[in-house]
Amino acid sequence: MKRQQTSLGTVIGSTSVIGLVYVMSIMMGLSDVIIWGLLGLACVAIIWMVIRILKDPHTTTKTFDDQFYEDRDDLRRCGNTGDR
Repeated sequence: MKRQQTSLGTVIGSTSVIGLVYVMSIMMGLSDVIIWGLLGLACVAIIWMVIRILKDPHTTTKTFDDQFYEDRDDLRRCGNTGDR
């Protein structure tokens, strides 16, 4: 039986919330034990997010060289494309 993966949006959202709660706990001056615990949880969540992104089955035909700053002509790569 294959286990269903959590959606990428859920993983990124959960990691963002954990990071935000960690930062807010520092600003609110909670106890050091809680802050260190949230830091550990945030590290685990970031690793979970990175692994989930790398294992994402979605593929694309776009390459970095083709899409590099395509919205700004002054930042496009110079090279064999001949646009400069």
